[in-house]
Amino acid sequence: MENRPFSASILFLSIGLFATAPAPLQGQTYSVAGAMVYQNAKNWQGLLSYATAWTKADPNNGDAWGFVGTTYYPGLNEPDKAIPALQRCVAIQPGNAPAWHALGVDYILNKQYGPAVDAIKKAIAINPNQPTYYNNLAVAYSGGNAVKSALATLDQEKVLAAKLNNANVWWTLGNGYAKLTDLTSAIAAYKALLQLQPNFAQGWTNLGVVLQYSGDIAGAKAAYQKGQQFGDPLAAQDAAQMNADLQAQAQNKANLQNTIAQGQEAAHMLAVMHMTN
Repeated sequence: MENRPFSASILFLSIGLFATAPAPLQGQTYSVAGAMVYQNAKNWQGLLSYATAWTKADPNNGDAWGFVGTTYYPGLNEPDKAIPALQRCVAIQPGNAPAWHALGVDYILNKQYGPAVDAIKKAIAINPNQPTYYNNLAVAYSGGNAVKSALATLDQEKVLAAKLNNANVWWTLGNGYAKLTDLTSAIAAYKALLQLQPNFAQGWTNLGVVLQYSGDIAGAKAAYQKGQQFGDPLAAQDAAQMNADLQAQAQNKANLQNTIAQGQEAAHMLAVMHMTN
């Protein structure tokens, strides 16, 4: 299942160009609203200039450092450069759950899984009602080969998912379980998703995959048909691959049975020859 393209929980945005930040203008004021103008326009070069100048004008402003971090990742796709800025942000604003989570994501992307776990756990302690935090904590645990802890984290997210009963939450949770090969939990999550949004094509396709790997071929075929019906091109590809695999398995089984039969016949002939000699 590791080759199946389940959706990732961490989003990658477009890469921009690095810009040298100007010195702050004397008397210029900075604000979250001013920074959001650049962020909403995805003008990462402009945001980097604005936010960096803001940190020079007011070095103890957590929002300013937060926007520097946002510029580097996801804006410029440079998570290694985002880490120092977000470290400054949470040092100034230790109760900022989104900043702790963003710092954890940047640690994950730099394969620093231990610090990632610590950062995201702080985000959850501040705001335990954000399912994305649990999902990415599971990613951090999994990256550090702590699979049991990753599954336990998804189980915590499942409790929250049941309360929220939101299609996107069930989708992300199902993908998380599928990546960790907890097929039973993945199936349950995808089914909960499809009860809420029965025309979600990719949900049907991913349900087909986990049903197939759990051995429910009839269920997988039905799910793939639904995925294809609602417009997911992967559904037809996965169904065709499954049918090809089943045919190959059937042929291999027939070949094996034929080989066994030939061996039994040869053994019988030898036995007869020994008896007659």
